Amino acid sequence: GYGKTIIIQHGGKYSTLYAHMSNYNRKLRRGARVKQGQTIGYVGSTGRSTGPHLHYEFRVNGVHRNPLTVKLPTAAPIQAKYRADFLAKTRVLVSQLDMLTSTTVAANEHVE
Repeated sequence: GYGKTIIIQHGGKYSTLYAHMSNYNRKLRRGARVKQGQTIGYVGSTGRSTGPHLHYEFRVNGVHRNPLTVKLPTAAPIQAKYRADFLAKTRVLVSQLDMLTSTTVAANEHVE
């Protein structure tokens, strides 16, 4: 099968699977919370893999789905009375994020 595998539960019905990993982040434990961008493991070739790669799956209620076409729930928009304050505060934060060096962790097309 998949060899060394990590499954992350995203709320109720969504989960992601990462397989054929060479090793796990030693600081993580089963049931621990992880944050976006946190290293969970390392690319490998475990299980029935023919070469080093990361097998990724997006699952809805445990069933594999195409992550590019699955319909995700939408969030309620910010109420009009809070919008100006929200935009003012986020503008500063977004400009700070833009100054950081960006890192592409995974992409479905070539990124220059």
